[in-house]
Amino acid sequence: MMNSRWQANKIGLINFWYYDEQEFPFVKGRMLLRGSNGSGKSVTMQSVVPLLLDGNMSPERLDPFGSRDRKMSSYLLEEDDGREERTGYLYLELKRQNSDTYLTIGMGIRARRGKNLDKWYFSLTDGRRIGKDFFLYKDSGEKVTLSKKELENRIGDGGRVIDRQVDYMEYVNRQIFGFETTEEYKEMIDLLIQLRTPKLSKDFKPSVINDILSDSLQPLSDDDLRPMSEAIENMDTMTMNLKNRKEARQAAEKIQAVFSKYNQKLLYEKAERCEQAGLKLENARTQQKEQEKKLCECKKKIEALKIEHQELDAKRESMEKEKESLNKSDAVALKRREAELITELNGQQKNLMEKQRFLEQKQTQYQDAQNQIKTEEDRKYEKEKELEELIEEMQDEADTMAFEEHAFMKEELEKHPEEPYKFNLHQQQFDNTKEKINEGTEILAETDHLERQKDDLIKERERRIRELDTLQRKVSELESVFVQTQNEWKEALYQWNGANQELALEKELLRELSIFADAYKESSDFAEVRQRIADVWIKKNGEIEAELSVNDTESQNTKKELEEVRADLAEWENQKEPQPERSEAVIRNRKRLDALGIPYQEFYKVIEFGDNLEEEACNRLEEALLKMGILDALVIDEQYKEQVLKTEQGCEDHYLFICKNSQKNQQPDRSLLDVLELNEEVNDIFSNQRITGILGSIAYDSESLFTVAEDGTYEMGVLAGTVTGEYEAGFLGTKAREKHRQAKIEECRQRITELETALQQLEELHRKLSDRKDILRKEYENLPKDTDMREALRMLQAEERECEQLKRESDKLECQIRELVERLKEKKKKALEIAEALYLTCSYDIFKEAKKAAEEYGKHLISLIAAHEMYLRSLMYLRERKEHLEDLDADMEQIRYDLQELQKEIRRKTEEQTSIQEQLRLTDYEEIKERLDACINWLQEYPEQLRVCVSRQTHEEDEVGQLTLRLDENQKKIEEYEKKTKYFSECYDMEKALHYVEIPKEIPEDAAHIRSYLESDVKALDKDSVIRDLNKVYFENRGFLTDYHLMQNELFTEEEQTEFPAKRLDISARYQGVKISFASLLLHLEEDITELENLIKDGDRELFEDILANTVSRKIRGKINSSNTWVQKMNSLMNGMNTSSGLKLSLRWRSKTAEQEDQLDTKELVELLKKDYRLMSEDEAARLSAHFRSKVAEARRNAKDSAGMVSFYQIMKDTLDYRKWFEFQLFSQKNGERQKELTNSVFGTFSGGEKAMSMYVPLFSAVVAKYQGGREDAPRLISLDEAFAGVDNKNIRDMFRLMTEFRFDFIINSQVLWGDCDTLDALAIYQLIRPGNAKFVTVMPYLWNGHRKELLEHEEEVEQRGIELGQAEGV
Repeated sequence: MMNSRWQANKIGLINFWYYDEQEFPFVKGRMLLRGSNGSGKSVTMQSVVPLLLDGNMSPERLDPFGSRDRKMSSYLLEEDDGREERTGYLYLELKRQNSDTYLTIGMGIRARRGKNLDKWYFSLTDGRRIGKDFFLYKDSGEKVTLSKKELENRIGDGGRVIDRQVDYMEYVNRQIFGFETTEEYKEMIDLLIQLRTPKLSKDFKPSVINDILSDSLQPLSDDDLRPMSEAIENMDTMTMNLKNRKEARQAAEKIQAVFSKYNQKLLYEKAERCEQAGLKLENARTQQKEQEKKLCECKKKIEALKIEHQELDAKRESMEKEKESLNKSDAVALKRREAELITELNGQQKNLMEKQRFLEQKQTQYQDAQNQIKTEEDRKYEKEKELEELIEEMQDEADTMAFEEHAFMKEELEKHPEEPYKFNLHQQQFDNTKEKINEGTEILAETDHLERQKDDLIKERERRIRELDTLQRKVSELESVFVQTQNEWKEALYQWNGANQELALEKELLRELSIFADAYKESSDFAEVRQRIADVWIKKNGEIEAELSVNDTESQNTKKELEEVRADLAEWENQKEPQPERSEAVIRNRKRLDALGIPYQEFYKVIEFGDNLEEEACNRLEEALLKMGILDALVIDEQYKEQVLKTEQGCEDHYLFICKNSQKNQQPDRSLLDVLELNEEVNDIFSNQRITGILGSIAYDSESLFTVAEDGTYEMGVLAGTVTGEYEAGFLGTKAREKHRQAKIEECRQRITELETALQQLEELHRKLSDRKDILRKEYENLPKDTDMREALRMLQAEERECEQLKRESDKLECQIRELVERLKEKKKKALEIAEALYLTCSYDIFKEAKKAAEEYGKHLISLIAAHEMYLRSLMYLRERKEHLEDLDADMEQIRYDLQELQKEIRRKTEEQTSIQEQLRLTDYEEIKERLDACINWLQEYPEQLRVCVSRQTHEEDEVGQLTLRLDENQKKIEEYEKKTKYFSECYDMEKALHYVEIPKEIPEDAAHIRSYLESDVKALDKDSVIRDLNKVYFENRGFLTDYHLMQNELFTEEEQTEFPAKRLDISARYQGVKISFASLLLHLEEDITELENLIKDGDRELFEDILANTVSRKIRGKINSSNTWVQKMNSLMNGMNTSSGLKLSLRWRSKTAEQEDQLDTKELVELLKKDYRLMSEDEAARLSAHFRSKVAEARRNAKDSAGMVSFYQIMKDTLDYRKWFEFQLFSQKNGERQKELTNSVFGTFSGGEKAMSMYVPLFSAVVAKYQGGREDAPRLISLDEAFAGVDNKNIRDMFRLMTEFRFDFIINSQVLWGDCDTLDALAIYQLIRPGNAKFVTVMPYLWNGHRKELLEHEEEVEQRGIELGQAEGV
């Protein structure tokens, strides 16, 4: 359901300027204020437009000429005003065109001398109206305007009081106008201010009309451009991601290139060690077998030598005995001496040879020592060179890391290289410096990472802000929708109530229900509203039910009475005699008497009136008898008296008996017997006597115990009574009864007619009441539901919750950014402190170089320490060798001396031997000698033989021991080799299992083949150099891979570490939270890059085909078509206008030419945009895509040139602003002249009226275009100061017609204009009079009804007459 349009209904000023309390009702939303300068027409008008529309009290906006001279405070307190403070109110009342739904907006202003203005804003949404049932002042003898707090209390839940101007503007927009954003609403108000400016034709030229009209077109909204912006954002993100991935891949490839060498080198070394260990194990096992065989042979030799030893001992004993006997001769003594000499000579000769051999050894050692000294001298020289080179290399590294202690060490080592140096102190100083460098590098690396993280967070924040802006716009739209549904429901409620015949609600209840709509929230229970109305419905339904019940009862009674009367009529018509009314008990009693067979006669049936009684006397007598109970009493024989007078439950009756004897003596002078007669039915003598006696006992108009007077009074003993005198006799006498019967028949017939008429009326009333009940039920059922409000609120709250969630996430991001900034500040501060302490520049690159230099310096320092240690050892070794050389010199001198002495002794003993031999020649000694020699020789040989035997045995035993030891040692070696082989094999297997080195499938996987395969590539590589290169490339490129959390760690550290440890350097990464190898990272990066390139390709196609060339172009096509339609309508209106000069105006919306070669002319672009993208030819689609690509490229260049001052999205939005593809041309044509463009020069030739016409038409069009951006039910309110000044009457007539066709609500002012044009069907006119700048304003209200202008007595009459005009129009 669409609301009917809001229409300006009334403005009011209370205690403002020179107004105490003044209302200005509109008529059909139109008002003209007339008066001379200073009368207050501009003050009154500006109080509405723009003041009450946005609450902005800036002086330049209030003054039609834009002056800042007069401030709002001057309208409340003038300089000569004696008051110290004043509070005033302004308000604007709006009304729905098709219902009595009212909404009031306004503001309160409190001025205090010397202080700033206090201002507040308010709205009434519950249907209350100012001046009717709501007042802005307290009336306590004099009218005192309400304070803000009093206003809040008085408004209660029926509206709002707002503090801030911006909140008020947002509220008015949301509640009444419904623009998508407050900025659009503000632009509309700014346009109204521009339109309000007096004498527009003096300030404007046609050259600016293009800008005004172009701006009045509806631009592409953010929602229209959202697919493009999201696509661009995604493209940018993906492009940035692709760039990062490629940089990461390049960095990873650099690392991988060195890492591959390292992996190959390690696999080669471990394969080689595994192979060598296997070979050593095999050799050790072969050697073990050979030694076991040799051990067995040695043991056999030992057994044989033991036997030989035993045989030698036996033969020695026999030889010694034989020798002893031979030695008793002299020859033997000589011979013994000879033998001794020979032995001594042999010994000395042997000693001489030993000395000569020892001398030769010493000479050899001396030569070796000299050679060693020469070699060590060469080595020492090399170490000196190495030290110098190391120190120089370290100097560069020390310079890089600003390590000044190196200079001290260098100086000391250069001065005293031969002395030990305290490297531990230098190492400590270096370690401290290195630790600080590492700390600084780590901090700066972390800082660098945090900077990138901060940039990412800022980008994410900006993206969230854009999302939040979009959501907030959506929330704003949904707020507007919600307000609209509230207004729709309220208007529907008032329309429903106004259309109701039965279920009309009280005004107070309507106000409460309006408050329910205004305060509608999630917890609002519509059942309460329905219950409130149900209470009214139940009450009214109860009233109708009560009336229906009464109607039903009356109908039933009437029907029953009708049946009874018809029955009576039938009885009366069927000769029924009349009888007095009888109670049920009497009827039962008479039935009882009939059953008992007791005869009786009704008194009235046996009596007739006498002829001497007049009719009145008869009437009174019968009435008296009726009242006395005699008329229908039973006459019974005395014999039944006791029986009938016996009490019977539920029975009663009256009986007449003949008086007793004592009473007979008291017979009256005149009795009923004198005026009544027995009728013909009494033909029994006994009955006659009884009745006669009874009649005679009752006096008539005389004294007696029982008497009836002529006037109808009667006495029965102590009881006396009177009659009404209105009774008509009908029971006594046959004639009377017949007459009575006929009267009854007529009475029944009349009653039947009356009852039938009454029954018809009751039936008609019943039908009406039933209809009212149905109408009441339908009206209750037709109560407007809150479905739309509930759904609008649900959608609003859902978006608000999403918005709040996004806000929380944005706030969280903001906190994270702030925390990062703080962390960065701390890190940078700490890094700066470290840099200053190290005398380094606080730069990550500088520190990386310093760290790299420190790593190298550390390694070089280790080498330097080792080299210096070797140098010192070399010096020590040289000293020791030279000392050894001196010792050898001394030893050789001693040996030469000993040789000379031995040679002398040998010569002496040789001479003695020669002398003994000469003596033996002179004796017979040959036989003895021969045998003794044999004994001596054998015995002499025996020790040698024994020694040889024992020696051989000992040797073999030693060999056995040695072999046993060697076997044990070899077994240990085998076990060790087995362990090593296993260890190296495991190391090799673990290394190979990493699959870090790609091996062709045809190569066997054993260590020997792998070593052989890798040998040519890596054998010459230095492992330490490779590690240095790896560390270098790792730290140089790690910054490009921070997103993947690269880690340098060690593998196989848990394995047993030998001189060839299993552990190795490894590089791992994390991809999507999962730890992966570095090689896998490269594969993932390749996949990511391929995927991103495909996504970018698809995104590029989507951006330029699906979005720009299809989605956005469809939006642009719709806007252009709408704008063309709008221009056509404008031209249609302008062509229909007849100005006094015959001036006709027309507009042309001309397309511009292309700005670049690869861009389309607007005309060609529009033609392409008219087509469905899917139906375009390839050439057309390519040209359209190329056009947008060129536009995007141009936007990117402009965004880049702006240095971030303007976002690419904003420039792209500006680039796709179709309004800039066209330009407006205004054309004019006068009678008899050709049409020509209205240029500034042509415009200068126009009359004042023509100028005004040429300006007002496009400006009115701009206003309409602006209002089209709001809700359809928004009022189109404009104001004109000194309206149409200089325009002639005929043109003014056309201007009013134009404003009417544009459906403007307007408030205009003029000094001369009356507005009484036939193109206006209604207008409220107010003549403002302020003579001599008096401090009051007199208001004279007029009404133009389309035919004549009428002066009214007061302003309230204007509103009433306006309502009448509207009603008359509706009829």
